[in-house]
Amino acid sequence: MHLLFRWLLSWLALPWLALCTALAAPAGAQSTSAQQPAVRVLSAQAGLFGLPGDEAGPFKPSTRLPLKDGQTFGWTMTVQTTRKRVLVREEITLPQEPRTWGDPEPDIKRKTTPDGKTAITEIWLEPRDGLIAHTWTVTQGDPKGPWVIKVWVDGQPARVFRLEAH
Repeated sequence: MHLLFRWLLSWLALPWLALCTALAAPAGAQSTSAQQPAVRVLSAQAGLFGLPGDEAGPFKPSTRLPLKDGQTFGWTMTVQTTRKRVLVREEITLPQEPRTWGDPEPDIKRKTTPDGKTAITEIWLEPRDGLIAHTWTVTQGDPKGPWVIKVWVDGQPARVFRLEAH
């Protein structure tokens, strides 16, 4: 009977012990996954930036990319952050290796995959009125077919854009 009493006592004590432990945990010890990220992407789209020779032209969302030498294209995102700069990682993959990936600006880190089909770029961008963007320019010899651009902002899940180059 003594063993039965000890077993019953331990069985009844477990829920009380768990409850007391939960109540004793400090308020700040809750999971940090509920905290807001430092950067939130509110919207994202890919498309064309003006006509060839007019890179400052208005942005036009599109999934079709005309292979006209000088055509500027890329993506825009609206972000919410208090940071002055955000780190962006971009991967652009073409159906085959282009003749050139161009020369990156001095503040851009870029490398390509061994097969030459993907360029990986890391750049710090400054949001202006919550907007960030990155552009590329079509050059002669760029391949037709599906182009995929993946963009990560400050480690957030990737935004994926699919363009059909024609």
